[in-house]
Amino acid sequence: MKKLLLSAIMVFTAIFAFTQSLEIYHEGELVPNKSSIVVTGDVGAAELMIEVDVKNISNTGLDVKVSKFEVDLIPGSSNTFCWGMCFPPNTYVSPFPQTILPGATCSEFSGHYNPNANSGVSIIRYTFFDMNNPTDTVCFYTEFNAGTVGINDATSEKATVSNAYPNPASGSTSVDYVLPATASKASIKVRNLLGSLVREVKLTERAGTATIDLNGLNDGVYFYSFVVDNQTVETKRLVVSH
Repeated sequence: MKKLLLSAIMVFTAIFAFTQSLEIYHEGELVPNKSSIVVTGDVGAAELMIEVDVKNISNTGLDVKVSKFEVDLIPGSSNTFCWGMCFPPNTYVSPFPQTILPGATCSEFSGHYNPNANSGVSIIRYTFFDMNNPTDTVCFYTEFNAGTVGINDATSEKATVSNAYPNPASGSTSVDYVLPATASKASIKVRNLLGSLVREVKLTERAGTATIDLNGLNDGVYFYSFVVDNQTVETKRLVVSH
């Protein structure tokens, strides 16, 4: 009887620990947990911005904080976020929570990215959590893609990369690519959620198919970038599932 009671308590505890009480919405659409939102803009813009709503789907009020994690940043860029009030770039966890009542939605979040005239893609993860139960979280990634008219004219029509296939992938995945005639070097770079480079495939032909070996990588979300002459042309999401 004691064993049965202990088992019941453990099951209840596990269910409670993994309950997700928050949802994210962008432009009225539900954003799945751990998914990505792409924000594009000109490199000369003062800032690129992402706004989301956070909904409490539990039956109790929650004191919600937000944290940011810089997965991969273009050197020279800067970023901030607002959660009720706006914080400086070196703030990674909001010092004050927003109280969200059961069934209510909070529209106090915005993420701000300044490319400072540096083109390329920066990836930032934003995580919302109940400060009284920090394991109760929901997060999303924002890919801030800052480009210029000149870069688009020079590369976008000639430097192209396909979606990875298959995706999700296990042992390997492939992408098709085309390089501009003026390119001197190019590669496909795969990074994990911490921004660490885990794979790199150098591209030696003007056009072709690059195969990325995924053996040895843990299951999870990665990002692969198409880099031409040290310029990130495009970054896309890759899911590894063995």
